[in-house]
Amino acid sequence: MLTHSIQLQNPIILIHGLGAKSTYGPFEYFYGLSKLLKSSGNRILIANLTAWQTIEHRAQQLKTQIENAFPEGRVNLLGHSMGGLDARYMISQLGMAHRVASLTTMGTPHRGTTAGDLALGILPHSIFSAADRFLRHLDSSSLALKQITRQYCEGEFATLAVNQPGVAYFSATTAIANPAIRNSLPIFWLSHRILSKIEGDNDGFVSVESAQWGEHICTFAGDHYAQIGQFLGRARGMDYIKFYHQIFEKLKKEGM
Repeated sequence: MLTHSIQLQNPIILIHGLGAKSTYGPFEYFYGLSKLLKSSGNRILIANLTAWQTIEHRAQQLKTQIENAFPEGRVNLLGHSMGGLDARYMISQLGMAHRVASLTTMGTPHRGTTAGDLALGILPHSIFSAADRFLRHLDSSSLALKQITRQYCEGEFATLAVNQPGVAYFSATTAIANPAIRNSLPIFWLSHRILSKIEGDNDGFVSVESAQWGEHICTFAGDHYAQIGQFLGRARGMDYIKFYHQIFEKLKKEGM
């Protein structure tokens, strides 16, 4: 369990992934995490970004929310999935390197994911065009799906989101244990098999190799949503509280 001894020096910003919300009614995206951190005396901001939008758009939202909540001083960022890419872009391109003490990512497709490649390959261009006509009215964009492909992340994005001096980068990952049918959500059964053949160990959405960035803290057995304690604390055998604990124990040790 997270204890009163794990209190970080700087505020903690929790950043959700693509297609998600910061909260669902009374339930938070990072299930139970803010309560644990607050009980240890930490200062918290749960970022609320547009679910379906580009990295550039979400990064600007993130910057604005951080500046409103904590106008001065440095912060620790914790990004899950695409939230980690939003944070990297914000640090590198939006003049926020001096405000960020650390970025820790969980299940973030730093080098893209075959899942994104397949989505683009399977869905015709007309589908994306139709989706964008609808999403435009919701201030959203399907372009975000193209930004998690391996080509984009290893190419254009890699040149835009270079690690910045003075920012500590960490990552934590998970991999689905076999048999996947017992240790992951059904939505990951097929994608896990495909990614295993192409990219190796993976969480059903992102490979362990792609998710490692900066200093790697740990790899647990679990799927992509087990990393955030979903759904509602049921994580298919993964001890997500221990996963959180190892992350914040490391940040505390590093003086973050």
